[in-house]
Amino acid sequence: MSKGFLPLLFTLAAAHSFLNSNEVTENEVQQSLMDNLVTDVEMGPKWAEIHQALLPTYNALPKNSQGLIDHQAVRYVLHRMFVQKYGWYIKGLEPSGDNWHEETPEKLEVVKVKEWVPTYLQDLLEKRLHHKGLDLKGLVQLALSLEELVSHEAKNRLKTAYQIHDFPTSGEMARIEADDVVRTWYVSFLLAGNFSASSPEEVHSKKAIFARRYSDWQDADNWLGELEKEHYQGISAPTFESNFDLVQKIGERYFRFNDGECRALKATMQDMEGKKAGRVRLSTFYKKSLYSHWRFTEKADYLRRLGALDDSDPQQPQVIMANYMMARPNCLEASGLYAICCRNECEDLMGQLEGELKTSMAEPSRILQMVTNMSSDTVVAPRALSQALQTRLREVANLHGGRVPIHGRLFAQWMHHAFPRECPYPHEFGTTSPQTPDEWMKETGASDSSATMEEMQQQVASDVCQLDDNGNPKAGCNEDEDLPWSGAEELLVKSTVVKSLGEPEVPMVPRSVKEPEDAEKEKVEAKSSGSIGVIVAVLLSLSLAAALVWDYLRASANSRQSKGEVLYINQISSRDLQSKLLGCQKAMTVWALASVAWMMDLLDTTIFSCSMFCGIVILFGRNLQLGFGPKRELHKV
Repeated sequence: MSKGFLPLLFTLAAAHSFLNSNEVTENEVQQSLMDNLVTDVEMGPKWAEIHQALLPTYNALPKNSQGLIDHQAVRYVLHRMFVQKYGWYIKGLEPSGDNWHEETPEKLEVVKVKEWVPTYLQDLLEKRLHHKGLDLKGLVQLALSLEELVSHEAKNRLKTAYQIHDFPTSGEMARIEADDVVRTWYVSFLLAGNFSASSPEEVHSKKAIFARRYSDWQDADNWLGELEKEHYQGISAPTFESNFDLVQKIGERYFRFNDGECRALKATMQDMEGKKAGRVRLSTFYKKSLYSHWRFTEKADYLRRLGALDDSDPQQPQVIMANYMMARPNCLEASGLYAICCRNECEDLMGQLEGELKTSMAEPSRILQMVTNMSSDTVVAPRALSQALQTRLREVANLHGGRVPIHGRLFAQWMHHAFPRECPYPHEFGTTSPQTPDEWMKETGASDSSATMEEMQQQVASDVCQLDDNGNPKAGCNEDEDLPWSGAEELLVKSTVVKSLGEPEVPMVPRSVKEPEDAEKEKVEAKSSGSIGVIVAVLLSLSLAAALVWDYLRASANSRQSKGEVLYINQISSRDLQSKLLGCQKAMTVWALASVAWMMDLLDTTIFSCSMFCGIVILFGRNLQLGFGPKRELHKV
């Protein structure tokens, strides 16, 4: 853990606690979605901004038969967008974080609402769309709803700051008063709401203590000062609304300031690398903590749960640099709804691929050509990719019929090998969890998530491969440079293992492989398929309607004939004819209701077509039975 991420909690016995502002109710979640569904915001700048941010990833994602993206893909694209745009890791949208379907809102405590908010919103919208999937408009509505909840929380915290300072929320205030109340909000932001006070005097005293203990306060305060100077330009007397706009900007832009801390952390870990790129031996990790200001103290078990520990060689456990940097111990739990973590630099690389490919699957040769010319702060381009790396990618393509699904686990693992310091290692689904130290201790019963001094010293002393004073491995070390590779595949559209590399061929085509190569082609084919289905449904519906009308007219004619005419055994008695007329009327009513339900999208097209077809078969079969057989005269009644 870097020096800037030091927790500082204040006593919560005071009258005004910012923790109360973190609470989100189920009604508020529902209302945020409804507001964005009924309000015509498509022409607004915010809608356009979110739409543009989601578009490249949406176009590259695999679509279902309706031309929409499925549940897990929705979570993926929203997570990507919030991380790239604001540096927000929305709680509940993290990879492997979908636990909503195991619990219901009634079973969750209010403080845990934040974990199910994203999926609850998604389920509400998917139910309205009959679980067919979401289009780009639905994604924008979900994103706007989540942003609205974040904004609501920020406003509640600002109101709490006003209450502590005894300022009214109406009217204007002096600039110095605005700076004071905004910094109170800012401290609560840096402490995840773990801050309270009952009077202006108490809050000033606690802010002074915080400024002395928070190691990066001077830089953080200078950053806020620059933002205030920009925001208040032209505003002589700030109001609650102008201060609210400022605190929203703090939440949206703080990740840029946090990036400086993350770059320092990355540079420090890169200096500790062993032979394996993007790996730091656990002994070296602890040694840095023992003899410097850096606090790399997480227990091995906790690192393993976070997915930040490579123990493929149990004798030589290593910390995975990219996974550790984004892990929750290094995050600022700034909100009840999101955390600000070190950005996943691989998202930028994936964004380049998605923008160029515009498809969910691509030939390995095309990917290799693009990746060869992609660079990062640790990789210079253009470069020559190793033969082993090229072979790995072709193996992934062979598994999927000649093309690589760029949103699958194996390709993510390949990107980790290509950019080991930027792209995290993708563990198999369900084996890791983005837990905070408190969450991990509660789950395991451990008293602390940090290793003791003795445990760290023991790990350092037991490692025969630790580096010497010149940064070289000591004699007798057999560490190689190869990164571990797992052949288990998992696709974004369903979190299940398809097949592992090296296993016998299985007569099954992964769902992603069936997707068209180009996103536009996917949409056209989906629309074409849907249009054909609609045409078939209309033809079957009209055919059944014509058959029902013909049957009704025939029954009416037979009813008139039955009065004084000779009847045959295979004809229907007068009473039965009246019953048949009534049955025809009921059938026509059912047909009309079903047709209206289908046109209102309350009935699936396939189900509607099948019911129309079955109705035609039944009607034809009944009349076929009545239309054959020997006619024998009966005496008139």
